Amino acid sequence: MRKQLQEIKQINQQLAQEGTDLRLLTGVEVDILKDGTLDLADAMMAELDVVIASIHQSFSQTEAETTKRLIGAAQNPYVHILGHLTGRLLLEREPYKVDQRAVIDACAQTGTWIELNASPLRFDMDWRLWPYAKSKGVKCVINCDAHRFEHAGFLRLGAGIARKGWLTKEDVVNTLPLDELRKELAKKRARAGKSATSGKAGGLKQ
Repeated sequence: MRKQLQEIKQINQQLAQEGTDLRLLTGVEVDILKDGTLDLADAMMAELDVVIASIHQSFSQTEAETTKRLIGAAQNPYVHILGHLTGRLLLEREPYKVDQRAVIDACAQTGTWIELNASPLRFDMDWRLWPYAKSKGVKCVINCDAHRFEHAGFLRLGAGIARKGWLTKEDVVNTLPLDELRKELAKKRARAGKSATSGKAGGLKQ
């Protein structure tokens, strides 16, 4: 990952020299492990522009256990987005048990965004939950979940699902211009600094 960070830095320097406004952001999808921990250290996540956290294992846990894992990830100040909230694969795999409204509430409290995974196998979070998320002030990130170049076209499908969930441009984070997006990404990280300050001053307990 450190090699990737250096390569992206070099590419962005070259883009700046060429006078283009295009920039690459550094990021990663981290795994929410069975015990709720993340598979990448906070120190490493802090070096990245954007971090998404998702469940990819232990699908048979109880609703309470899975919900706790997702809420714990949302509470991490280095996690910007929760990915494919139920883990479903349409016509292939049932969603794992999770209290989605409780997770949405946690995202509202922590300033965490939720992915609308635009893969036609997922469409997760389901469109029926987006009006509730919107009412709580939780922002959407439309993600094409690309495993091939042509999967970038799924973004159009995602926009359609977002509209079905009554979302507008203002509700979708990745419609923002780059400078505004960077400011929004920084807000979650600011919580980490405040927590560290509180911990030194008042003996914050983890």
